Amino acid sequence: MTYNLQRLEHPDLTNSNARKPCKTMNDFPLLIADIGGTNARFALACDTMPHFEYAQTFQCADFKSIELAVDSYLTTHNIPSLKGICFAVAGPIQQESVRFTNNHWFIQSDDLRDRYSTDQVKLLNDFESIAYCLSDLSSDDLSSIGPEFDALDVDNDFSLAVLGPGSGLGVAGLCKRSQSLYPVATEGGHVGFAPDNPLQDKILKILHGKFERVSNERLLSGPGLVNIHEALCEVAKQQNPGLSPADIGVAAREKSDLLCMQSMELFFEILGQVAGDTALALGAYQGIYIGGGIAQRYPRELANSKFRAGFENKGRYRDDMAKIPTWLITHKNPGLLGSSVYARSNFK
Repeated sequence: MTYNLQRLEHPDLTNSNARKPCKTMNDFPLLIADIGGTNARFALACDTMPHFEYAQTFQCADFKSIELAVDSYLTTHNIPSLKGICFAVAGPIQQESVRFTNNHWFIQSDDLRDRYSTDQVKLLNDFESIAYCLSDLSSDDLSSIGPEFDALDVDNDFSLAVLGPGSGLGVAGLCKRSQSLYPVATEGGHVGFAPDNPLQDKILKILHGKFERVSNERLLSGPGLVNIHEALCEVAKQQNPGLSPADIGVAAREKSDLLCMQSMELFFEILGQVAGDTALALGAYQGIYIGGGIAQRYPRELANSKFRAGFENKGRYRDDMAKIPTWLITHKNPGLLGSSVYARSNFK
C-alpha cells in the first residue's frame, strides 16, 4: 500500500521540545541510517561537520518493520517529507533488498520509495558505507597504530581499505580517481587464514579439526577470539573454561589471566597480518583503517600489540609496508557518516 508521509500526525510544533528538520537540507532532508542486528541508528544528513544531526538509536526488536521505525523517527522530529533515503545495512544486498540473519526486518528499496514518495533510495553494505566515510574522518576521529603518519591528502587520488572485526570480519576499500569516490565492497573476511609462525600453525591445525575451512573471520571476530582462546587452552593442555569474548577481553585488560592476555595479543597480531594482506591485495598504499567494536573497545591493547609487526612482515615488501599508515577509527558512528557522504554526493 502506498503511504503518503504527509498524512503523518506530528507533535504540536508550538511545543518547545519539538525539533525542527535540518536547516542545511532545506525542507527536504536526507534520511540516513546504520542498521545492524540489534540497533538501528537514524539521523539526517547535513553539509556541516559532523555531517549528520538528530541521531537517534532504536532497538530493532521494538518495531515490527523498518517502516514503523522510520515513521517513529520522522514523527518525533517533525519531518513531513524526504528528499532521499540512504541506509547502511549489516547484511548482503540482493536486488535492492536485504534480509538480516539476526534481525526480523526485511528492507526493500521499492517499498521505501513508495511509502515515502522519493525515487532516491540507496542501500549500502555496512562496510561499503564505512569505506565512503574514510576521507571525511578528521584527526579527532582517528588514532595512529604504530608510527605517526601525515594526514591523508584528500585532494589527490588515493586507495584506502578498512577492516572491522566484530560479530564477523568486514573488509572494504575506497579509491579516489579524478575527484570521484569508488567504494570496493568485498567478502575479504572469508579469505583463508595464512599462519605466519609455528604457534599460528598449531592454532590453524586445531581449528581445522573444528571447521571444514578456516577463514580469517574464524579468528578475527568475537567468536574468533573465543576460537583463539580455546585453541591456546589446547596447546597449553589446560581446561577450557568456556569464556565469552567479553570475558577474555576484560581478563586481558586487567592482566588477570595469562591465556586471555595471549589470546588478545595473538588476535591483534593476526589482525595486523590480514590488514597487510589487504593493503597488498587492494593496493591500499595510502592507508589502512581499523574499525569494528572489538578494536574500539580495546585501543590500548591494540596499540601495545604486535599489530604493526604483523602488518609489516611481508618479506620482500617489508620496506613498502613500513610506509603505509594504519589508523584506528575512533568515530562512534562511521556507518552514519558514510551514509551521509553518499547521500550528499549522489542525491540531487
